[in-house]
Amino acid sequence: MKSAKITSVALALAIAATIPASIPATAADTTVSTATVAASTAAATTYKTDSIIKSSGYKTVYTSRYAYKTLSSKEKTLYKSIVAAVKDLEPVVELPSGITDNQVMKVYSLVFNEEPQLFWMGSSYTTSSNYLFIRYKTNDLEEIEKMQTAMNKQISSVMAKAKKCSSTFNKLKVFYDYIVLNNDFLLEDNGDSYNSTIYAGFTKKETLQCAGYAKTMQYLCDLAGIECMVVTGTNKSGESHAWTVVKCGDGYYNLDPTWGDPKNSFGSSYISYMFFLVPDSWIKNSSHFNTNIVTRANGTKVKLFTPPSCTKTKYNYFIKNGLNYSSASKGYTGLKAQVKKAVAAKSNVAEIRVSSKSAYDTLTSSSYQSKLQSYAKSLSSNVSSVKVQYKSVTGGSYVVHYDITYKK
Repeated sequence: MKSAKITSVALALAIAATIPASIPATAADTTVSTATVAASTAAATTYKTDSIIKSSGYKTVYTSRYAYKTLSSKEKTLYKSIVAAVKDLEPVVELPSGITDNQVMKVYSLVFNEEPQLFWMGSSYTTSSNYLFIRYKTNDLEEIEKMQTAMNKQISSVMAKAKKCSSTFNKLKVFYDYIVLNNDFLLEDNGDSYNSTIYAGFTKKETLQCAGYAKTMQYLCDLAGIECMVVTGTNKSGESHAWTVVKCGDGYYNLDPTWGDPKNSFGSSYISYMFFLVPDSWIKNSSHFNTNIVTRANGTKVKLFTPPSCTKTKYNYFIKNGLNYSSASKGYTGLKAQVKKAVAAKSNVAEIRVSSKSAYDTLTSSSYQSKLQSYAKSLSSNVSSVKVQYKSVTGGSYVVHYDITYKK
């Protein structure tokens, strides 16, 4: 179906103002007279925001998305209609006949998650029996253009650096490093801010939520022609989380820039590669849970889509860089080398990976922490402490991570 046009802009804004601030657990059926909605019109071939979107070189079309290809015919129709409406700043979309509330929630969530270029799209909607009403963070075309222009300088800079890289792995590292080192994490979102969007990711105007980290990664991958998708789930505590699945070399990998940028006191130069290109077996149901499953208020679980299995390890950061060790003794030698490198650079991070839980437990024990601290202090009198971190989130990744602090 095509996106429907509303008869009055004022009425459209009034409807939008009633929409809740986040994607609801149930798609509320709002009583809206169909007399307020004009008949569906033919979709335009050019939308109001097309030139704005393309100004950064963005060309990705939604039909190429992995998630889109998993949808049913009706769901694809609704996805297409929502994308068209958002690009044309229309507040109303006609629902395909017979589509269920669960399907509407699924498709709206996917468009919001998987189309990072539509950064002005709100995270919520309401429905009547035949129509879906979209909330926008802004529907001011001039404001959207100014926001995109503000992003383009940073986007161009990152892409210029990435274009010098010959491998997908190195391009992904350029993107990852930019996102982590130029943003700060925010846990809460009030629904009206841009911290779940690429606008915050590229401008530093606001702190960033995990969805913003993931979408910024996806946007850069889109520009580079790297297959990438945003997936959602929860952490061990049941709190919502978002990360990406990317195609690199021999297969698909999980890539989580949010957890490369933990909220701590070390400042903007702090970066971890614990979740840089990892297989499902290292994180599934140990640090990342409920992949793409949304639970509605009535308890119904809605599966957004099943991401491709991530089974490869060749391009994992630690394996690719020779920082993966088969035993505690070899791991300790490697860890000392990383501590030495960190102290020389006054970096706060030293990390390696080991291939077994026993080696991980050994290298994160209090005795090894003391040994590493003594070693670091022997390298520089400026070292204050060396402490193991992330034992609660590392899950099955077996990344041994130490934080190094220095005297002021």
